[in-house]
Amino acid sequence: MVPKQQASKNRTKYIIEEIITMSVPNQRTPALVALPSTETADCKSKIQESKTEESVVERAINETGFGKFNIKVTIICYLIYLNAAIANGVTGFILPAASCDLKMNTVEKGRFGTAYLAGACLSPFICGLLSDLKGRKWILIVSLFLQGYSDLFQSIVPNYWAITALKLISGIAATGQMFTVITYMSECIPSKQRNSLLTFMEFFWISGHGLASALGLAIIPLNFEYRNDFFFFRSWNLYVTICSLPAFLIGSCFIFFPETPKYLAEKGSSEQLLQVLTNMYEQNVGKSGKEYIEKLLNSGDCSIIEMVNKTRTEYSVKNNNAKSYLGTKILKELKHIGTICKPPLFKNTFFACVTAFSLSSPYYALFIWLPEIFQRFADFNSQHQNGSSSNICTVSREIHSSDPFRDQQDSFGCDRAIDNSVFINNLYMSAVCAPAVLPMTFLVNRLGFRFFIASYSITSSALILGVYFVNSSMQNLILLCLYFSLLSVCITGSFAFFAAIFPTNLRSSGVTLTSFLSRIGGVFGNTICTYLIDNNCSYLIMAVMSQLVVAAISTLIIRE
Repeated sequence: MVPKQQASKNRTKYIIEEIITMSVPNQRTPALVALPSTETADCKSKIQESKTEESVVERAINETGFGKFNIKVTIICYLIYLNAAIANGVTGFILPAASCDLKMNTVEKGRFGTAYLAGACLSPFICGLLSDLKGRKWILIVSLFLQGYSDLFQSIVPNYWAITALKLISGIAATGQMFTVITYMSECIPSKQRNSLLTFMEFFWISGHGLASALGLAIIPLNFEYRNDFFFFRSWNLYVTICSLPAFLIGSCFIFFPETPKYLAEKGSSEQLLQVLTNMYEQNVGKSGKEYIEKLLNSGDCSIIEMVNKTRTEYSVKNNNAKSYLGTKILKELKHIGTICKPPLFKNTFFACVTAFSLSSPYYALFIWLPEIFQRFADFNSQHQNGSSSNICTVSREIHSSDPFRDQQDSFGCDRAIDNSVFINNLYMSAVCAPAVLPMTFLVNRLGFRFFIASYSITSSALILGVYFVNSSMQNLILLCLYFSLLSVCITGSFAFFAAIFPTNLRSSGVTLTSFLSRIGGVFGNTICTYLIDNNCSYLIMAVMSQLVVAAISTLIIRE
């Protein structure tokens, strides 16, 4: 029998040799890290126990602590989320600013917004598959540059249909950033800090819309124009150009960040996995990576060594047949989706999809249209200097009603400039949204996501009903600010909530499916707004209100 102390030294020796081998250039790495035979049975029992607890990688990440590395990852992930919010916000401001140049009526404006949301529908499957196949880092870098270039080209292409096609691509890329960055961040942050930091991402979503509003206020009212027979460039084109730049800057910085430990473990890249984990520990704790490995081994968690051995074996098999691996990955994803759509997971999956749809539809029914709505209020107030009372429905009906003589008038808004109140009101909305993030951030571990999503949804339903009865632009602004602040937090919280209700091995598939239904809800909401806001606004309000009630009920049915 080998003494336990000697066995511990042997284990430490094997791991240190592995680390040293990785750090020495051109030196061959041992094929596998083996455990002394006297401890194999003990390790197997611990590995079996770990199947019902946190995953091996999860526990390894928790052992790296929380510090400098996590702070850098958190900051870059927040910036990526902020960039996605800017791309989303730009869509709304183009509607009133470019309606004359692109000759857009209400339906064409709705089609333009729907193109972005249609891209968002495709994104969960395209980016979800690629993030599993090529890595979270790879898909984030590609989506950042793809969104940046598509937005940049939107600023110089003078054709409505070409810009709409580019907006579709931008929707795919920006939405891919949104849910992939949540995955990236959750796979790099210890579980203790994860929920609070993920929930706080909503603050940067709000900040991104505030920044888009501030840039719009500074740039779009500028009076300059370059135009020839084939090309034009005005202030809104400059605005779109500037808003595309953060994607390039953030993408360039993100190149220097590592892949997530969980993905490296799934891929079987054991050398990179250990390098990333030890690098995390060294930056967070300020100690040697060898001490980190020893810490894991001395705690008795030898399953990480078995994990490294297994993943390296899997990696060699996958590399031998890349096409087979791709097919296996697709079949595995379809199998997982089939599993979550069967008992006992079907109930949670069904109501999670209902909640995702019923939250996103009311949000996007009005969100992309906010700049247009505020512009309509400005036009209405300028025509009624006597202080006539109005709400969102009366304004839309009067300003954009089906008037047989309207085609002879300024149907595309070419004779008016976009009002500054459009941007200022959006800034107010961003400012009001920020405090709504704090209760969920600090109390989510105590009260749970269900409480906040259900209560915020019911409150939002009451607020949107109030929009129908108020009679001034200021009252509308106050209610809309409160409405979007609560509903925006609901949507961000729902993403984290859906990730928690599915088993670990099915989590990616569950999030992909709910994200898809969320984007379908966005398309539906934007579409009903397009066709109802002018002449049937009351039906729009009723549809939004009823969907929020459904969202609250379905959320309460879900079992955590």
